[in-house]
Amino acid sequence: MENLVENLKQKINNSTSLEEIVDIFCEECSADLPEKNFLFETGLYQFTCDEEYYFSLVLQYKDSGDEYVQLHTDVVYPPSMKYEDFASCEWIEDIDEFKQFVLASEEYRLLQTEAIFKVDIYIEET
Repeated sequence: MENLVENLKQKINNSTSLEEIVDIFCEECSADLPEKNFLFETGLYQFTCDEEYYFSLVLQYKDSGDEYVQLHTDVVYPPSMKYEDFASCEWIEDIDEFKQFVLASEEYRLLQTEAIFKVDIYIEET
């Protein structure tokens, strides 16, 4: 999994377009893993001092024990009236269906031309 994180970090940065980020995430996360699911989550969150809008692509799978591992690719934008009311949380099992869902989302349509504030790629165990 560490290799996957490093691959994503090498291929994705703040100047990568949202379209490219979705493509790279889906390409890199297509490996066969146990109990694999994908989460598309968007919304305005305040994890730090400032509110930010998150467009999150998450791969979740079961590790060798009873725990789940989540690989997050969080694309972060400054808050805006244009998209502050849009929020979603959708779990999808198939990578192709996941990609289609993300690309067809209202959030993607609104954000694909917006400047990205930052991209965070990390692993979390649940």
